[in-house]
Amino acid sequence: MGVRTSAQLIAAGASRGNIASRVRSGKLIRVLPQVYDDEKPDYLGLCTAVTLWKPGAVISHLTAAWLWGLIEYEPAHVEATVDPSGQVRCPDWIRLYRRTLPTVTAYRGLRVVTIEQTFLDVSATLPKPQLEQFFDAAIDMHIPWGRVAEFCETTGGMNGMTALREQLRRCCPGTRSEPERRVARALTARNFRMEINAKVGRFYGDLVDFRARVIVEIDGRAFHIDPATFTSDRRRQNTLVLDGWLVLRYSAATVMSDLDGVVEEIMTVVRRRRKSINSPPPA
Repeated sequence: MGVRTSAQLIAAGASRGNIASRVRSGKLIRVLPQVYDDEKPDYLGLCTAVTLWKPGAVISHLTAAWLWGLIEYEPAHVEATVDPSGQVRCPDWIRLYRRTLPTVTAYRGLRVVTIEQTFLDVSATLPKPQLEQFFDAAIDMHIPWGRVAEFCETTGGMNGMTALREQLRRCCPGTRSEPERRVARALTARNFRMEINAKVGRFYGDLVDFRARVIVEIDGRAFHIDPATFTSDRRRQNTLVLDGWLVLRYSAATVMSDLDGVVEEIMTVVRRRRKSINSPPPA
């Protein structure tokens, strides 16, 4: 039957005494005051329970991110927003934020903040390292960058707006691994952008600078283990080199242990190549 209020149970024919008896026998679980379930609810059931307990509540923050599919993991808490006049005392598995309610939509049978508002909410609460990972994984994969940027322009100075604007400037969507993401982020932090997973002829490069004709490849451990991949990649690299591209390769281990050194070398090589390519030939 799912999560129901005591009023719904009574409307279905139960009495208050019957409800109490079923709770004592374990046939009914009290999830929140006046909210029950036949069995231990899953995370979505807990979200439903919160909105039944606080009828004006709107699912927000990381819980909204989970509902919208922006994150794959279930958050440690159910997070929701209530009116400023509402009470925020609650069990430790719930986090309630008291503020003027933002624009609300309906999704999966629940009242939830819009996907754009979710980005702002998360920006206000997530620590910076986790926030960077969130943006790099979610922007352009689930919602276009421009929609979130437009939301910034039409929304007042709500909590989290500064962090949101920074992430829109710095985000590196499309990276396929954590080492690759870290290199792209470190370059962007130095105002040095390269194209991510860009197409070069019939190939793709992890990071590409078309002006300097430089491709940066970040190799994981599997690259060294699989002979077929190793051989195919060497042929690919030879084709690119013969076509005038410089291919810089770094292992994931090197990136994780010496990120600054890797980034400095990339920037030095790209700048030198740009200057060399743009310089007029000797007389």
